[in-house]
Amino acid sequence: MKKNVLWWPAMVNPNHKDKYGDFDYFQYSRESLEYWCKKNDVIFVPFTEPVESDLAKFRPQWQKCLFVFEELDRMGIQYDQIWLLDSSAIIRWDCPNVFEIANGKFTASRDLDNMRWVYDSVQGYKEFFNGFELDTTKYINSGNMIFNESHRELFQKLKKMYYENLDEIVDLQDNKVRKGNDQTPFNYLLQMNNIDLKLLPFNYNATHLQRKELFSHNWQLNEDKIPHFIKYCYLWRFNGIPKDQRSNLMKQVWGMIHKNYTLDETQILLNSVNHKDGFRLSTSRKFKEDLLSFFSKNGNSKKSIVEFGSCHGDTTKILCSLFKSVHSVDWQQSNIDLVKQKCKSFDNISYQVANVSEHNWDFPQAEVVFIDASHDYPQVALDIQKALDYFTSSELRIIMDDFGNPNNKSIRKSINEKIAEGLIEVETMIGESPGFKTKSGWEMDDREGVILKRC
Repeated sequence: MKKNVLWWPAMVNPNHKDKYGDFDYFQYSRESLEYWCKKNDVIFVPFTEPVESDLAKFRPQWQKCLFVFEELDRMGIQYDQIWLLDSSAIIRWDCPNVFEIANGKFTASRDLDNMRWVYDSVQGYKEFFNGFELDTTKYINSGNMIFNESHRELFQKLKKMYYENLDEIVDLQDNKVRKGNDQTPFNYLLQMNNIDLKLLPFNYNATHLQRKELFSHNWQLNEDKIPHFIKYCYLWRFNGIPKDQRSNLMKQVWGMIHKNYTLDETQILLNSVNHKDGFRLSTSRKFKEDLLSFFSKNGNSKKSIVEFGSCHGDTTKILCSLFKSVHSVDWQQSNIDLVKQKCKSFDNISYQVANVSEHNWDFPQAEVVFIDASHDYPQVALDIQKALDYFTSSELRIIMDDFGNPNNKSIRKSINEKIAEGLIEVETMIGESPGFKTKSGWEMDDREGVILKRC
């Protein structure tokens, strides 16, 4: 059965190891792409050994195109579409299936990063291609292309042209034009053969990240410090930077994101929401993990929960995966809108805009309630009491956050007061431990949260 293939050229040129930082960056590109291929049922094919050993005349940039079809034939790989992607790329863990965008057409990205470079390169090779007028508005980057068997003839022509004009092309490349390797000659052949071209959107080929200020973040929103390229783009190309710095930069990025590359459904769920170390209004990852651990057993999947204070829906989404039904309550419509967006993949959730402290309670009955609305005393204590009075389940459980917040003892005081009255007891502590540093900069002095049960 034919499958799509990701062709990943990653040759180590021993003469350029210092220039390219020992090519250590290969590992980060490879790990991300192997994960993506496994997730999308794509064959990952690394091209690491040169066909032609003379890397001065047959640079890796040329060999990736010259030998792609014959190498796949040699390996006996039955392919549908082929994605040629340079080893300086890291793909985001949740990138959609790019082959569905290509849909059988020759697909690539425009190269717009340095139009002077493009112009000089095109003009430099123009005489070699008999004065052909190349349309620079269709000039593509040759390090990110999708093609198929119908394009084999184009690559055969490229190979024939290269071998027949080897010395002249190398002289143009190294001495006269000095603007890239295979890319401009490939563009000439692409246009001279009238290949129907489909363009990838920019977020599938984010290049020259520093030039486009994609390393910065939305500081105006004060939400998080996630860089633009991670937040908004699916494929990151680490080019346009000093080559000896590429490995270190890609290593830093990989250190930030590598936990997202997992096929474990629980981890995928946790990775899809914000946590307290990155968003001050959310619960921690450990808090959510403990909820999953506690409520994934003892028949809780048949129970219902009401959440007071859903905020942006980060914990709400976790609750949707645990309970039969979730009723999300928040006093702001804007927050409910965010919750709806975050939980759109679930059909077991309902929504309500209400002020828990001021409005009459009109909520569905539930066996579990998460109280995360007011953080003031005595209102927190009143909310606990109202929950005990309103919800009729004899096995009612109450989840509470911010127990270990040293800057606001209202929640801890309210809980201890109701424990002293003999109304509730601690079933288990959850979340982060004392010493955990939050996004706001303060450190917890006790466990983050608690699960209580009716006495």
